[in-house]
Amino acid sequence: MSVIVCSYGEIHLKGSNRGFFVRTLMKNIRQALPADVKTEVTDTRVVVSNFSDAKLIVNRLKKVFGLTSIRVCESINFNSPEEILNYLASVKINGTFKVVINRADKNFPIKSPIFAPQCGDVILKNNAQAKVDVQKPETIVQIEIRHNGVAYISTGLERGLGGLPVGVSGRAICLISGGIDSPVAAFLAMKRGLTVDFVHFTTPPYTSELALQKVVSLCKQVNSFGNSGKLYIVPFTEIGSQIQKCCHEEYTITLMRRFMVALSEKIGIEHNADCIITGENLAQVASQTIQGITTNNFVAKQLPILRPLICFDKDEIVHLAKQIETYQISILPYEDCCTVFVPSRPTIKPNLPTVLAEEEKLNFNLLIENCFQKVESREL
Repeated sequence: MSVIVCSYGEIHLKGSNRGFFVRTLMKNIRQALPADVKTEVTDTRVVVSNFSDAKLIVNRLKKVFGLTSIRVCESINFNSPEEILNYLASVKINGTFKVVINRADKNFPIKSPIFAPQCGDVILKNNAQAKVDVQKPETIVQIEIRHNGVAYISTGLERGLGGLPVGVSGRAICLISGGIDSPVAAFLAMKRGLTVDFVHFTTPPYTSELALQKVVSLCKQVNSFGNSGKLYIVPFTEIGSQIQKCCHEEYTITLMRRFMVALSEKIGIEHNADCIITGENLAQVASQTIQGITTNNFVAKQLPILRPLICFDKDEIVHLAKQIETYQISILPYEDCCTVFVPSRPTIKPNLPTVLAEEEKLNFNLLIENCFQKVESREL
């Protein structure tokens, strides 16, 4: 019988909490797969069966955080080692290979270093073009000998996403602009077990409906990795206009970011978030210097700000964006609100007393409250 056998990584280290992590992982797997597919945990492996399209199932499992490897296997019931060897006589190998034995059932009568060469001999005798190469084989024949007389035999492996199951670490609210960085930051937060909601700031009539639809598409793509986040849309035109009207131009972006963090925290608290995620990357742009980032830290009073991309370089971020298929969406040519209000010479080293003095020119709390009342929630 064909089955798909999945391994998980860090969950093994969770001690008395392991059950919670495994249950969350299994819930996420079942949500990713068709309802009639069977899933179970057996001997620290997730075994998927009762499917007709293995490729479809593997592709879906590759988007579930927590899994480290995914293998399409033949499940063999055996009473003796000879029955495994008899099955291996039918395995077709063309090129170099090696045999890897995982003997979970220590009652199996032949130890792995002895049984692996026996399996390799059978394969060699039945495949004229096969050749053993234990250093860089083209094919790895993996044989897992499990309890109760079951063996899983595979000749291929797909890497999983690794990390932790989405949902085990709490909930986050992620500022998403429509650029390349923030969807990648959300993805990395999910990899550490956070469920991520999104907050996006619009500035009608300066930004278009197409710009919003671009962000919706980005959020849906990030959600495809087992996330169930909502999108909160914040009308930011009034705040941006007041900053432009009342404050020195060089502080426009710094002040906008502080308002955005404050609004994100307010939305996050309202919807039970545990932290704020941003796509900030140290020194990438003027507002992301140490000084600029520090001025944002003092706005959030209750939720910590996490910055998964803080030490990445742009090539690394772009590479990840292409891997998770957000890059082509992010480069669509629709402006976001930061682009609309960006000054010609933004300050790159804002000091907090000066920023607070500029902020005193505005009714910060009233602007926040008025804006918060107009926030729209959208299911994805």
